[in-house]
Amino acid sequence: MEIHEFWRIVDQARDDSGVTAGPFDEAEVAEALVARLMMLSPNEILGFDDLLGEVIGQLDNPRVALACQLITGFLSDDLFSSFRAGLVGLGRHTVEQIIADPDCLAEHPVVIDIAAGRCERKSLDGESLLFAASSAYARISDGDEDAFWHAVDARREAMGSGGLVRPAGESGADDAEPVREGLPRLSALLPPGHWASESQPARPAPQADPDERCPLCGGALRAHSVESSSRREDGTFLTREFRRCLDCSRVVERFKHADSWDGWRESDPVELDHLVGIRFLLNQ
Repeated sequence: MEIHEFWRIVDQARDDSGVTAGPFDEAEVAEALVARLMMLSPNEILGFDDLLGEVIGQLDNPRVALACQLITGFLSDDLFSSFRAGLVGLGRHTVEQIIADPDCLAEHPVVIDIAAGRCERKSLDGESLLFAASSAYARISDGDEDAFWHAVDARREAMGSGGLVRPAGESGADDAEPVREGLPRLSALLPPGHWASESQPARPAPQADPDERCPLCGGALRAHSVESSSRREDGTFLTREFRRCLDCSRVVERFKHADSWDGWRESDPVELDHLVGIRFLLNQ
């Protein structure tokens, strides 16, 4: 599938859902997109999903991550992926503008409505759009929800995909603070702390794990941990566990080989800066 065909299908789904003439509704666009994809062959559905990944990849940068944080009041790997899929639902012209300058979102009607409280702040959470291809594939496969993923694996093997397969949602976004000045209009419309007035559940005090110690200072590690898995070329998964030290505040990690874990070691600070969701969850 070529990119112009990809956008033609997206635009048709937008027309079918009525969002071109009325309020934006991600769920309606997603359902219309699934219906359109069901008219295609299985290979064409896979091709569409490949191109969706490419477009979402073009939106993977620190300024778009900051836009996600300002608009939704939250940032994690999963939400950042869904947010970028939601941007795709706004259409080709808007996506091309965002790629050129994410600050243009400050002038988009959906974002203006979110800031004014006329739309929910998760209106651009496009999780249904992100998985539209898998939903369509399942429906033409008698409801087999695994059929799409089996087809994706077979397609990668046939294409000779090598190296690690990047997990969905593992963004390249850096901290929001250094790039805030790069989104002046959006920061003015939705200043940091805009959502702070909303009631938030009280956070429990972090608990220490009595059986694990920091290899750097010997202090206690938090009982709460975050895991991340990457699929290797041979189909096996490399699993990493991250924890924060309650004494020195540094993040340590360990790898799982077969069914056993190796020892703790300090995480690479540069790499950690690119793991938005892990960094966020470790601070909860």
